[in-house]
Amino acid sequence: MKFARVALTFLLAAALPAQTWLTGTIDKAFAAAKDSKAGLVLLYCWRNDHPNCKAMFADTMEDKAVVAAMAEFTLQSCKRDEPDALAVQEKYGVLNLPTILFLTPDEQVVDVIPGYVEPKKFLAELARIRAGKETIAALKAAVAAKPGELALQLTLAKKLAACGDPAGADKALDAIVAKDPKGSSEVAAEAQFLKIRAATFKPEIAPKDIDLKPLKDFLIKQKNKRILFLGYERMAAAEYARDNLKAACEAAERAWKNVPPDQLLDYGQQLASVAYARHKELDKGQLKQVLDISERTLKAAEAVAKERGDGFLANALFLHASVQIVNNLRKEAFAGMERAIQLSPTDENLKKALDNWKSGAK
Repeated sequence: MKFARVALTFLLAAALPAQTWLTGTIDKAFAAAKDSKAGLVLLYCWRNDHPNCKAMFADTMEDKAVVAAMAEFTLQSCKRDEPDALAVQEKYGVLNLPTILFLTPDEQVVDVIPGYVEPKKFLAELARIRAGKETIAALKAAVAAKPGELALQLTLAKKLAACGDPAGADKALDAIVAKDPKGSSEVAAEAQFLKIRAATFKPEIAPKDIDLKPLKDFLIKQKNKRILFLGYERMAAAEYARDNLKAACEAAERAWKNVPPDQLLDYGQQLASVAYARHKELDKGQLKQVLDISERTLKAAEAVAKERGDGFLANALFLHASVQIVNNLRKEAFAGMERAIQLSPTDENLKKALDNWKSGAK
């Protein structure tokens, strides 16, 4: 999970979309996949009350075109707190949610899609996987044919890491670093970062025992803005996990200064969510800084609102209003919430939040 993305308490709990999903033991899904059009199991790993899982449900998996495309696969739900789910997620090395794995009937991983993906991109990913393009097997073949193509190595390493093959991922990263040990290219710099991240943030190491010095030393020498974003974002998450809010804010600020355009919306909303959840521990200067971030993030949300739908924009307005509330901009927050309710009139949580704030609460 990225830097402590905290869901607002008013949001609805997640529920599976309307498609036919298998639950419980995965054995039935493997058997059914033999007769599916795609011949694959789409294993959706998720948990309740998780913002990115909710976004996948509301924005992506209920999209009509996505529903039609997913019908070619055998759909298996793997909810973290249900029986057998944790064992399945551990088997395939799933650490972050949501994660979608594509599995053959003989239980082999074909591909993996980590995190939230918007409908159009998800449709493209489904088509790519159906066509066998840039799947794990295809990438391994391409890397063998063109070992000097470092970008292929990096893509393969990321997919192997996401589906529980750390040894394979490390081998691919080592091949990149060997070709460019100084990290002159962005690909090699990212490979170095991923090796440091894997060595530093091991599941068995408690947050308080994590040694951030290797990551800090790496970032001091780094000039690439995207790599700086990745590094400081991860450092912020580590500091937040050990409840060092001051250090987390400092790292998050550095990450925000280097945020790539394609990460601005997601990361800005993460920071706004955290600020709302922990606003009592932030000073006026920090809250004002988050307000500036939230305003920029809302503009990014409005720019994609036509593609993402009214519900998406309503939630974006809700999140921005929450930041306005803790900055004592109550009039502005109420106006934003009225607009959100107009966009999503059946969302009772928006109405409850507005009533709660009008009563004087934050």
